[in-house]
Amino acid sequence: MIQKTRAELKTEIKQLFKGRWKDAILLCIIISLLTIFGVMANYSDRVSSGSSTTDDTAFKQLGTLTGSDISLILAVIAGFLLVQVGVWLVVQIFRIGTSYAMLDWVRQPERQIHPVSDSTVGFTKRYGWALVSLIIYKTVLIFLWSLLLVVPGIIKAYAYSQTFYAYKDLLAATPAGQARPRYRDAVTRSRQLMHGHKWQLFVLHLSFLGWELLSILTAGIGQLWLVPYIYGVLANYYDNLQAIN
Repeated sequence: MIQKTRAELKTEIKQLFKGRWKDAILLCIIISLLTIFGVMANYSDRVSSGSSTTDDTAFKQLGTLTGSDISLILAVIAGFLLVQVGVWLVVQIFRIGTSYAMLDWVRQPERQIHPVSDSTVGFTKRYGWALVSLIIYKTVLIFLWSLLLVVPGIIKAYAYSQTFYAYKDLLAATPAGQARPRYRDAVTRSRQLMHGHKWQLFVLHLSFLGWELLSILTAGIGQLWLVPYIYGVLANYYDNLQAIN
């Protein structure tokens, strides 16, 4: 089997979605809405920051805080950060679950799409806590590489980009009763798959940039169509990549 071109990967997804765009949109609706809200929030923040003025009063009041006040503030900040991390993990699991459902669709074009159960598959017992651990493991690895320089971090991010897909396939290939695949096995498999293909995936990501810009002009509404398209193409890319390796 030969590797497909970007045009072939995209054409196949357009054919897959032909007559079934409603299924594609509903499957990715949560991720699409999160993306739209992110675009709107970013725009709102820019407008607000552009019209605000600096107030030194708050900084002067810091000197009047007592030890208990500082402890309370630190506790609030810690709680806020924990909530942020929790929300981030939930969003990541939604993304992974959606990508798993899209990969299954790519492999079984005639399969019926069940938007709720398909997009939330990452929260099931089969994946749940394993994905949380894998997300943290992968993030820490990329962070450590990024401490060296930005470029090594980016390179490793692409090397590990297929980790979650790889984990799904490794788990599916594990006989019942045997231990689950190790997280580093999924990372290693991703690294093997991406050997010599990192630039190719980077260019594939860049090819969506024009559509992203057009989506911004629609206040993010275009994401309803763009998100499933991107998820489909990336799932198709992985499926082809693992088939030739």
